[in-house]
This record gives sequence, C-alpha cells and structure tokens, in this order.
Amino acid sequence: MLKRYLGISILLVLLMALMIIRPEKKEDKNIEQGENIRCEKDNVHDENIELEKEEKVDFEESYRILNRSIFDNSIISWYNDETKQEIEAYAESVKGDMVPVLEEDSIFPQGLVMEMEEVIYRSLDSNMNKIRWEEIEKSIYYETMRELGMEKWNPDMEEMKILFPELKDVGPELDSVYDAYQEVCGNEYCYDLFHIPTQDRDQYVLAMDSGGTAGICDIYLMELVDGDFVPISDFETHNAGYGVVIQYEGEFYYIYLPNNYQLKIYDGIRIFKIGEDMEYENLLIKYLPYEYVWKNLYNTSEGMKWEEYLEGIRNEITSDKYLQNGTDESGWSVYFGDEEKVENFIVPENERKYYSNEYHKIDFANIGIPVYMRKSNFIPSNYNSTWHLKSSFYLQSPKNGSIKTLENMEINHYLPNPLQPELVQMWFKEMEGKVYTFCLYHVSDYNYMLNVVRLEGNEVNRIRTDILSPRRHFVLTEGEKTIYS
Repeated sequence: MLKRYLGISILLVLLMALMIIRPEKKEDKNIEQGENIRCEKDNVHDENIELEKEEKVDFEESYRILNRSIFDNSIISWYNDETKQEIEAYAESVKGDMVPVLEEDSIFPQGLVMEMEEVIYRSLDSNMNKIRWEEIEKSIYYETMRELGMEKWNPDMEEMKILFPELKDVGPELDSVYDAYQEVCGNEYCYDLFHIPTQDRDQYVLAMDSGGTAGICDIYLMELVDGDFVPISDFETHNAGYGVVIQYEGEFYYIYLPNNYQLKIYDGIRIFKIGEDMEYENLLIKYLPYEYVWKNLYNTSEGMKWEEYLEGIRNEITSDKYLQNGTDESGWSVYFGDEEKVENFIVPENERKYYSNEYHKIDFANIGIPVYMRKSNFIPSNYNSTWHLKSSFYLQSPKNGSIKTLENMEINHYLPNPLQPELVQMWFKEMEGKVYTFCLYHVSDYNYMLNVVRLEGNEVNRIRTDILSPRRHFVLTEGEKTIYS
C-alpha cells in the first residue's frame, strides 16, 4: 500500500509541476508581445517627436536667418596684411634649399638656366605681385634682366625714328614709344618691339595682344624687307609676362614670366631661343610644390579635437585632385565631408543651365533645418578671374516640399579681390552633435589657409586656422609647343 501511495503522490507532483510550468511560458510570451508593442509605440512616438521638432522649426524664420552672405570675407574678418605676411614668411622658411635642376642634352646654356632658377627661387610670386609699375621695376626679375642687357634691344623713341624714318613725319600724336611701336606694326594691339641687328638681316621681335579677354599674346620674329615686316616664326603665350629680349653667349633669347592661369600667379620662367624654330626651341622652368607643410595659426579647445581628423586628410586635400598645384590636371574636383547626397531634388533653373546637377544637404548652421547645396569649381577663361569655389544654396519646406533659393548666400563672383584670400574648397563635418564648416582659401603663390568655424544661426565661431605652405622643386620642360587660342 505504501508503495502504491508513494507512486500516486509522485504522479500528482509531476502533474502539478507541468501545470505550473506551462502558464509561465505563456506569461513569458505575453510579456514579449507587450514589449514589442511598447517598442513600436515608442518608435512611433519618437517619429512623432521628430516630425513635431521639424514643424517647430519656422521655415520662414530659417530663411531669414540664412539668406545672407555667410561665406563672404566677413567669415575671416580677422585676416589682414599681417596675417598674409606671416603666411608668406612661413612659406619662405619651408620651401627648401636652392637645388638647381639641369638637362644634360639641353640646347640652352646651363649658366642661363641656373641664373633663371635663381631668379625664381629668390622672388616667388610675392615679389611680382605688385600693382604699381614702379614696384615691378624694382623686382629681382627686372634687376636680373637689366644686368643681362635687356634695355639694349628695346629701342626708345629716338632710336625708333632712326630705324623708321617715316615716324618723323607722324607728328605730335606719338605720345610714347609704345605709340611708335603700334604705328610701325600697323596694329593697335602691338605692345612691345625689340630690334635684333645681325650681319645679313634686320630682325625684329613684335609682341602683340590677341585683343580677346583670354589674355593670349602672339610673339613674332620678323624681318624688315623694303620697309615691310616679313614673318619668320612665331609662338603664343598665355600672358604678357613682362617679356624681354636678351643676348647670352652670342645667342638671342626671348624670356617672359608665364603665370598659373587658374591662380593668376607667376610660378616660373620660359625661355625661347630666337630663330626659325623658336616655337619648339623653348624651355619652361617651373618651381612647383611636391608636398605641403602645415602650421597651426590659431586654435581652441574645440579645434584641438580635430587634430586627428586633419592629420588623416592632409595628403588627400593637398593632392592635385583638390588643390591647384601648378599642373594641368590639378584642382578640378570638389571636396566633400559629411554632406549627404540627395536624390530627386530638382531645381528647374539649374536643369536648364547646367549639364549635370548634384545636390548635398546638411544642417551646417546648426539651427535644426538642413541646407541643400550645389557645389562646383569655377575654371577661369579670361585674364582677370581665378579658380574658386562656386555654390548655390536652398531650403526645402518640411511641410509641402517647396524649394526656396538662398540668393544672398550664393558663392559666385566674377572678379577676385586681390587683397583677400580666395575660397577654393568648403566641406562640413559633424562632431558631438554639432556641424563644423571647413573653408580652404588660396592666399598667394601656392600658399593656402584652412579656417574652421562653427555656425550657430547668425553667429560665427572661429575654431581653428592652419597654414598650408609647400616644399618646392624645379620642374623643367623643353621643346613643348604651346597653343592657347
């Protein structure tokens, strides 16, 4: 009986255990479902909060705050002549030692090449970046050309009347020797003339402006035959470049300062051997960057947090892809940071104006509403304008999707201000819930300046500023025919 009783008792205990366990599993399932429902409700609640937040951002008020010239020179109002001088002094200190580069099989005398490299090394653009002629005449370039006898081949008014007796009958309308040059050339765009006397020929080098806005010049070697100029050879230059004629070791050469057409800076010297093949017999000497050295000019505690990021992008941002470094392939791409590329954002007027349109957005003003932008590079096609960043900006209403253009924020000017740095790249990065604006400027020569700011509506907070100046080397190119027109 006892065994039977114990068996029944054990059976009852097992049944009770099963009854207890099963409801617990059911209860767990209910709890899990309840948690899922609560999560879904929380997500909906969060989305509602986000929508409410966007609705609370007054679209018209945001437009009023943002529709101003945020990226004009007021964002670097602290920049002045002392800043520029500090940057140029730093550039001189890091450019490197004078290391001549010579081509062994060159047709140009090594002594002349080394002398021209010395001129470039000693002067750079800062020495030629003058406005008044009195300052330019005192440059190292002109000082050297005078030592090489340039004035001997550039006839003054008295010499012109001896060479061209017909000028004596022209009268008082010849105000200067340059008027006499135009008179004998029969071309109002003739801006210089050089006389090269030889035993069997009476030759002249005539420099003429093309007359167009591109600034292209034509240099002709002519022979005077029975009072008429007969062409022997010619070549083009992208700019006038203070061209002169010199004689070196018995040969005549035309020398001028080519400029970087994108930046409008002098970065080298070009030598043409005057003769029947001078379009090919030329040597281009350029003094170009091969790496950039950074120096912090201004910093804050916020700015120090960007040290690692900047270290990581140094080689990329200073590469030919994003900076104008003096090569034909440099400076053609726009740099991006945390800006989000957007699809199906259409501005009708841009569709009619441009072949391609790509837009990005980010809340760079930190006011709770994203700004849409279209960034591109301006590539100059005339002798006044320079390479710079172009950008248009837009707001899109969170309610109805309508688009408003921020006309006053637009970055798009025709002529640069030579007294101010030129904005060439701009991108945005997020950190700790804030968006920071990175503005890269061309200052002078191949010197750049990176300025980081944090915008808060109308407020501009300067975070850090860095100088980017290059170590440089000579790059020689011989025998290249130039065609610009």
